[in-house]
Amino acid sequence: MSEKKKKDPLHPETFFLPPLKMILTFFDKKSRQREKEKQNAVAENQEKATEKDVEKLIEKLSEKDE
Repeated sequence: MSEKKKKDPLHPETFFLPPLKMILTFFDKKSRQREKEKQNAVAENQEKATEKDVEKLIEKLSEKDE
């Protein structure tokens, strides 16, 4: 019995686990950043598309005038 007591540590190891909210916040930040990047990319694509549409309309109108 005394050998068993000697082998067991006096203080068991303590593991720190961060609160779940802390972990979820970390992943939420990354997802928000990805969402912002997607929105920016979509906005840029829409701007380019509208610019192309306007250019096409201008060309068509100029052809009609000639």
